[in-house]
This record gives sequence, C-alpha cells and structure tokens, in this order.
Amino acid sequence: MQSDQPAGQEAMELVRRTLGSPLLPGELGGLMARAGVGKTACLTHIALEHLFQGQPVLHVCIDGVAEKIKIWYQELMRNLASSSRDQLADLQRRLEGKRFILAYLHHTFSVQKLEQSLQNLEEQTAFHPALVVVDGLHFDHDPRATVAELHEFARRHGVAVWMSIRTHRHIAISNEHGIAYPCHDSDDLLQAILSLEPGGGAIRVRVLKHGVQYQPEHPEVLLNPQTYLLRYP
Repeated sequence: MQSDQPAGQEAMELVRRTLGSPLLPGELGGLMARAGVGKTACLTHIALEHLFQGQPVLHVCIDGVAEKIKIWYQELMRNLASSSRDQLADLQRRLEGKRFILAYLHHTFSVQKLEQSLQNLEEQTAFHPALVVVDGLHFDHDPRATVAELHEFARRHGVAVWMSIRTHRHIAISNEHGIAYPCHDSDDLLQAILSLEPGGGAIRVRVLKHGVQYQPEHPEVLLNPQTYLLRYP
C-alpha cells in the first residue's frame, strides 16, 4: 500500500511508538486524559498516522464542529511539513478523500446513528474506513454499556476504533489495575488504553493497557504541547 508519509514521519508515530503496531479490525482503544490536555489533538495525530499509511479514517466529533476538527488536521500537517508549503498543499490534497468528518450534538448521538451514517457513506461514496475515531463521547450514564456498544460496532464493521475518555480530578474511582473512572469497569473490552499526562514542558503518553498486559514497559513517549508531534530527547 502506498504511503503518503512526508519527511519527518517519526514525529507522527504515536501508536507505533507506544503499542508497536496499530489496532486490528474489531479492536477498541481508549485515550484517557483530563479536560484540556489534548485528547482531540492526539486523536487527530492517531488519525493522521493511519492516513499516512493509506488507511481511510472516519472522524466522529460529539459536541464539536467539523470545521474545528479540520483545523486540527491542518495545524498538525503544517507543523509536520513546516519547511515546505508545496509539500503541505500536496499532502492535504492526497489525504482529503481518505477522511470523512461527522459531527453530532451530544443529545443526538448514538452508536445506532453512527452505524446508519457509516452505511450511508459506504452506499453513496463507497467509503469504508479502516479506523474510526470518536471524540467527545459522554459517559454520564452506564459507562460500560457505552464502551460495549462501540466494541460491538468495531467488530460488526471490521474497523479499529479509538475514542477519547475524559477523566475527572474529583472522581477517585479506579480498579485493581489502576484504570480510572469511567473505564474502571470496562477495561476488559479495550485492547489498548493510553493516558496523557502533562508536566515538565511536555505531554507524557503512558500505556495503561495493551492486550492482556497492564502498565507494560515501553519507550518513553513525549508530545510537544504546542504541536502535539512526538518530541525526541
């Protein structure tokens, strides 16, 4: 498969650096962080990592605006290709047809509606994503049921799914593996869980779970908090 990866690709390999390889079709991953740390930017980073490998992406934002998500893509690509305006324009053109963005209000979103939207895309445009990212999902009621629905969605459609998971400073619930609310009782459904931890002028990406392993050892992964690209020592 032809890669659209530009020069400097090592700055856009968050999944490879943390997990070693992307999620497989039917698998679910979670990106945990408190509000304002950069979950949207990091989901966009993950999406671009797949797009650069020629894998189509469906980006779902809840209580967000599609235009703002497009700006995140543009900013990340601009930071990656900052030395070449021509390269940036060419990159944007090549990736545009491989990515769709869907926006929902919180009270209008459901996995069933997402399935209908995906079916419409497949029928009308022959678009079938390899990756679906779900940003802004709420876990107000029965978090396990929400995660289980997305897991079944991933399995039925043969797609990998990454979702953002907002943690809360005032909710101190966690399970015996150190997985915090709201995924403390649904971590068995997630193939991978990453945590974003700000501090020291960088955002540290920790692997909380990968497969059946919790807190596995992996190389230190840091993100630049301005560009959300990987930062190397």
